[in-house]
Amino acid sequence: MALPIASSMMTILRTASMARVDSFRMRAGQIFCACDSDGLPIDIGRLPQSASLERMALAFGASVLAQVLTLAVLPLASASIAPTSSALPLPYLALLAGAAMASYPASILMDMFGRKSAFALGASLGLAGGILTAWALLDRQFSGFVIGALWLGMAQGFALFYRHAGAIAARAGGYVFGAGALGALLGPFIIEAVNATTGPMAAAYVLGLVGLINCLTLGLAIGLPSRQIEIESDETSVQRPALPVFLTSTGIAALAWFAMTGIMARAPLMMAGCGIGASMTASAMAVHLATMYVPGFVIGRWVAKSGGVKVGLAGLGLVALGGGVLLFQTSPIGFSLAMMVAGFGWGTATIGAMAMLHRDARPSPLWLALHDGSLFVAALLGALTLGRLG
Repeated sequence: MALPIASSMMTILRTASMARVDSFRMRAGQIFCACDSDGLPIDIGRLPQSASLERMALAFGASVLAQVLTLAVLPLASASIAPTSSALPLPYLALLAGAAMASYPASILMDMFGRKSAFALGASLGLAGGILTAWALLDRQFSGFVIGALWLGMAQGFALFYRHAGAIAARAGGYVFGAGALGALLGPFIIEAVNATTGPMAAAYVLGLVGLINCLTLGLAIGLPSRQIEIESDETSVQRPALPVFLTSTGIAALAWFAMTGIMARAPLMMAGCGIGASMTASAMAVHLATMYVPGFVIGRWVAKSGGVKVGLAGLGLVALGGGVLLFQTSPIGFSLAMMVAGFGWGTATIGAMAMLHRDARPSPLWLALHDGSLFVAALLGALTLGRLG
């Protein structure tokens, strides 16, 4: 009788020793977490994380592609079905509002249930939003179009946490952020191909494609690898960033987002006023969005050498330069070049700010939510103010 009992006890101990815990939820003094382990390893040096980073990079790239396609066609699609001119900016504002609304839930859900659950929920919202906006555009249902844009914005609010996850996993936020550039670079080619094959219904097909891309992101999120790690307590793994660091990093990024959304809300209307066609306008927007993520490839050493503050301030300067030059453009090339400069500045400022935020320790979910929520609120204000300037 003793032998079966001993065998059972050994099985229990062996199972406990291999318990899978979500280290994203680890807190000082926390002994055990019973959820499935889809979190990031506590000891990055001892445990492999390349597969997780690759999936996060692919998922972020796909989500950026969805964002590029959405933002490239949303203003012109809104103009085609808006009942009044005053209702024209509502879908774009709903997109930004949805992203702002999702910031806190995304951070808390990631902390409570792990990356799989949080990212999968965001991708599901994107799938539903893409389908709804495509149907609403075809059926000319403006209210449904606004609701779909809200859901697409919520999906983007969740997806932006991939860059924080990359920064936490291996201080490789630039790697994940740079992967977004690859997804964004595909945007202009996809838009041109859809325009060539579907003609006047191109915007609806592009939005339907956005839903399918979010379905791909859903599969990547669900497939994030689990971890079998030791249960340990690390009082420094999660902590509040120094208040000056938090305020500076959030302020730099918020100013960049404020200016960028104002530019993106206004530029399509300026181009239309100059007689530039919908296809060229959408392509210019897509190229602009692609350059927003290019800095992830090229400024890693600059951040390491000069620090996030200098990089972030340089990015703000480029955003201001691109936005100022944009006001005097009348040709597609001029608009595209000005928006490329502003987009590169946005990416530089955002990466610099993120490097500051993650420089000394891993911020808690509340601080990450406050950071991203501030960015989206600034983006909403930028669209409401700068986007209305003539």
